[in-house]
Amino acid sequence: MKESNQTFPIDIVIPWVDGEDPAWLSEKQAYQGDVTASVHSFDYKDWGLLRYWFRGIAEFAPWVRHVYFVTWGHLPAWLNPDAPKLRIVNHKDYIPKQYLPTFSSHAIEL
Repeated sequence: MKESNQTFPIDIVIPWVDGEDPAWLSEKQAYQGDVTASVHSFDYKDWGLLRYWFRGIAEFAPWVRHVYFVTWGHLPAWLNPDAPKLRIVNHKDYIPKQYLPTFSSHAIEL
């Protein structure tokens, strides 16, 4: 296997939501009705894998320049917001106010 001579910066963007956050659930319910009966509630489930994903990036992808962590405003309790490569991005930082709140992953990723 050929060794990589990567000389250009690589950034990763990861959108995330805490689907069990009471404040987020309350806001979502105010706009979309009963969120507990949602067919898509699994979309917001924390499977407990994200911390391992971050460890994998740190261990096996040292060439990553920044990880942009896009969030509604909450963070996992275990996440170190002061990590040198981590950039926390709130939806309010880039989505115009008239389109917030949004719960559409398509709008958030665009």
